[in-house]
Amino acid sequence: MKTIAKLVALPLVLVSIFLVTSCTKDQVLPIVQDQDFGIDEIDLKQPNPGTYSIFKFTDTGDDKTSLFTGYTFEFQATGALVVTTNTGTIFNGSWDLNTAETVMTVNIAGNAALDNLDDDNWTVVRITNQTIKIKANGPDVVVWKKI
Repeated sequence: MKTIAKLVALPLVLVSIFLVTSCTKDQVLPIVQDQDFGIDEIDLKQPNPGTYSIFKFTDTGDDKTSLFTGYTFEFQATGALVVTTNTGTIFNGSWDLNTAETVMTVNIAGNAALDNLDDDNWTVVRITNQTIKIKANGPDVVVWKKI
């Protein structure tokens, strides 16, 4: 009888040890905040109408933000885009999101700086009430901040 009890007890002990040692606390990973966004920003599906400036522009891996120093970009709810350069020249264009709201097309021309933004199918990274972040294939990134 003692032998049967030992035979039953041994597997139970082994299973218990396995279960106890295999249980671990859930690992809590810290939330990594994207530096292009503030902690109080609210996610949106469309750009918040208003005036923005380019906070970051990376073209083929190179920081080219300075190309847009002094530029303003007015995103209108109608899809119109009005760009004012640092010399006061105004260019009219448009922006559009696909139905899935994952791709943004920017149609704007007028100078070499704006040609960098024109007619690319930009992947939407995130749109908030204060920031628009899009990227193209490769390391191209545009970040607009509302002003």
